[in-house]
Amino acid sequence: SIEDLAQLIYDLHEVNLGAQVSVKLVAEVGIGTIAAGVAKANADVIQISGHDGGTGASPLSSIKHAGSPWELGLTEVHSMLIQNGLRERVTLRVDGGLKTGYDVVQAALLGADEYGFGTIVMIAEGCIMARICHTNKCPVGVTTQNEALRKRFTGTPDGVEAFFRLVGEEVRHTLAQLG
Repeated sequence: SIEDLAQLIYDLHEVNLGAQVSVKLVAEVGIGTIAAGVAKANADVIQISGHDGGTGASPLSSIKHAGSPWELGLTEVHSMLIQNGLRERVTLRVDGGLKTGYDVVQAALLGADEYGFGTIVMIAEGCIMARICHTNKCPVGVTTQNEALRKRFTGTPDGVEAFFRLVGEEVRHTLAQLG
């Protein structure tokens, strides 16, 4: 219930006064009403996750056809929070398949304050999306504690840095086109 969530958020704030409490919601019809309750429960961040994305740690059957596009969820949440005078109380974060600078600009126009990149950053780091993270047998050593497999990891921060530089460049280019 929202009351239980409010108590949990309160307790988390009491344990660490400087911490921001984030509540993740899957984009779905009716998410706006739930987000309004989460904002009233004093969450600092509402994270809206779209249907396109998910982690390699999840079985494929768990991430396919779950939820709606983040664009629909974000639009509904942003509108509902404005209607209820709650928009300024929370930070809206969106994730679930963001891959480009255009996605960032679109999310900003729809009301997002922050943007989460997951799968695409893992790929930039060297992940091959084997989808067996949870087995501790990652063939490229990204998500394992097995020392023999960890030695296979050849990723460097350079790939991730290059990816985000390209995203930033595309954001600048898109904003320039908009005027």
